[in-house]
Amino acid sequence: MDVNRLIKVDTIREFFKIEEGEPLNEGTRALLEAMEEVKFNPGDKIVCYGDGADAGMFIILEGQAEVLSREGAHINEMNPGDFIGEVALINDGKRMATVVATSPMTCANISKELFEKIADANRKIYASFMYMLYTRTTKLVTEQQKIKSELDVATKIQSSLLEHDFSRFNSLPDVHIGAFMKTAKEVGGDFYDVFMIDDKHMCFLIADVSGKSVPGAMFMMMSKTHIKNYASLGMPLDEVVYRVNERLCENNMANMFVTLFVCTLDLETGIVSYVDAGHNLPYISKAGEEFKMLSCEANLVVGMMEDMPYKLQTLELKKGDRIFFYTDGVTEAMNKKDEFYTERRLEEALNSIDKNLSPEEFLEENYRRVEEFTEGAEQSDDITMLYLAR
Repeated sequence: MDVNRLIKVDTIREFFKIEEGEPLNEGTRALLEAMEEVKFNPGDKIVCYGDGADAGMFIILEGQAEVLSREGAHINEMNPGDFIGEVALINDGKRMATVVATSPMTCANISKELFEKIADANRKIYASFMYMLYTRTTKLVTEQQKIKSELDVATKIQSSLLEHDFSRFNSLPDVHIGAFMKTAKEVGGDFYDVFMIDDKHMCFLIADVSGKSVPGAMFMMMSKTHIKNYASLGMPLDEVVYRVNERLCENNMANMFVTLFVCTLDLETGIVSYVDAGHNLPYISKAGEEFKMLSCEANLVVGMMEDMPYKLQTLELKKGDRIFFYTDGVTEAMNKKDEFYTERRLEEALNSIDKNLSPEEFLEENYRRVEEFTEGAEQSDDITMLYLAR
């Protein structure tokens, strides 16, 4: 191939340690000159999981590709400058993923056989390639460790914003409340909150942000802060959600939104005022009766459209009544057969678990049922639950 064309690619310059204005060393020039231009059409497989390494290494010059797991699940996207299978030049192992062209592609390719022939003629090439591969791998590992460290910090910050000690709420008359959350990533988009508005009114809520990872966590923190700030002023919940929606719609360039179910409990009367902003409907159990999905009017999610009205609704929680909230990570948990847990299974679980358990035990048993159903399949969404018993 035309060496001058190849050395214009930043990642090639970085990988082969090509300095501006400096002549190419003999080994690098020989390796680049030996590469051939190959083209792929959308849908073509560049490498396949389980194949040998004979095809060697590819460098994307034009176009995009998708990396798929053994099962065909999406892992990553690849763009111009990305390397495919560089380890294959020095390793006789099998390919660990499938790479499929998603657009017309042009790649530079050197087969394993040709690489070995050039390396045999000049052993410095092999040693140089090994060093460059080691340097590249070390850099990637370092970057991944840095990202992981930053995500760990973000996880701790997010966790610190959630209520974990419910003892002060459980000391209130006829209140037993608890929550459970397990994120699918290091940081998640689900959240819940419980706080006192005044001596007689307790606010509790559950929500699910449309995004995940760090962006979802940031939007989650904004949402949670706005909700608590406005609710603490003692205004009606429909006004609270209206104002939160207005704030979240401001400069929402990422078009993120929140599904939200927020309630206030009057500790003297047992009246629960609530607003459902597009969230999964909770299940309610009246004293001695089974859990049934609450029938209520849903409103638009929060953060999507400005100047939206939200309807305030009420119900009464008497002694012995219970209410269970959850996010769609529960009902949409999937097993290895790609089957959903579903609302039906959730309702069956709620009605088969001992209602005399503490909130923590009740929620843990619910999560155990979900885990049992998924059979070890990878968790694809955050799982969050909130439970209040009177």
